[in-house]
Amino acid sequence: MSHDSRYSNKPRLKNEKEQAHPIWRGVGFGLMVLLPIISYATALILIDMNNTERWIMIPRDLLVRNQDPLLLIKFLLTIILMAGFAIVLTLIFQLLYSIFGPSRYGPTDVPPVAGRFKKYKR
Repeated sequence: MSHDSRYSNKPRLKNEKEQAHPIWRGVGFGLMVLLPIISYATALILIDMNNTERWIMIPRDLLVRNQDPLLLIKFLLTIILMAGFAIVLTLIFQLLYSIFGPSRYGPTDVPPVAGRFKKYKR
């Protein structure tokens, strides 16, 4: 009985074309470290500006009594800013990838049909 390679239990390795460039691992790690730091620094700046400008009144329920009174506010604002920065960076990277990335179709793909056809009914 012959052995067919399609049915083997070995995990398949991805092609080199399917893998991301190794530099993106470094970029991802750098963003994973820098994004919380930048978000926390921005949260501190926004809280200081809020104290002088009085944009938003902070409810007493969000103030911590035993430690830094603005600890919960800093934490929540840091999480919100991290999500916002991540969304903006994702959109920027997506735009750059669509501009500089590989083409959508490979050399063996058929170009999309540019026409309207009726649905075939039996």
